[in-house]
Amino acid sequence: MNRRFHILFLLAVAGGVFAAAGGGAAAKPGTGLLGTQEFSSSNLSALPQWERVLEKFNRERKALARCDQNTDACPSPRVIAWRAKIQALKDQAGLDRLEQINSYINTWPFKSDAANYGVGEYWATPLEFLEKSGDTVDAAIMKFFSLRDLGFANDDLRIVLATDVLSNDTHAFVTANQDGEVYILDTLSDTVIREGDVMYYVPLYSVNETTRWAHVARPMAEKPSPETNN
Repeated sequence: MNRRFHILFLLAVAGGVFAAAGGGAAAKPGTGLLGTQEFSSSNLSALPQWERVLEKFNRERKALARCDQNTDACPSPRVIAWRAKIQALKDQAGLDRLEQINSYINTWPFKSDAANYGVGEYWATPLEFLEKSGDTVDAAIMKFFSLRDLGFANDDLRIVLATDVLSNDTHAFVTANQDGEVYILDTLSDTVIREGDVMYYVPLYSVNETTRWAHVARPMAEKPSPETNN
């Protein structure tokens, strides 16, 4: 990950400000993900890579439906294994599904977009990820759609781009709301982590199938002046 994600972040912020000014869905400030101030919009045009993934994966779902009915119709053995994993987890509940999907997808090795596609930035669909692996954004997309197939609601999931303050780099992960608690599915750990236990990420923007959010770190509250003893 590098500074190219900050360009997307600026686009997301600009879109949020534009919406707040009356150019689209109204931005809604509030206490957001990982303690940030977040602004939401239903306009996804500021994230064209995500729009392309949604459009392409909607077409790929037809192939997956045929695969689910008959493994002979599956595009590859990797797709067969993924669909079998989804099916095996459908009867499980709670954190087991989150942890198993997270650890399963984490077995794919990191590969840069330059190595895979010869470009600086490319967001891959799940079928592209299964074929070539990918970077942390691609893994997050794969986890997002895997959880959707397991029955998680769109509103309970987000793909998040954040600054890792430990490495000063940009990193992607998925958040999932399970029983009122938000958990992070990260490529850096097979264990899912509660949002409140994560102190080293500052979200830049997040997105699901219908909404994007721009995140701004909240300023620290002013400390009260010390009392003067007379």
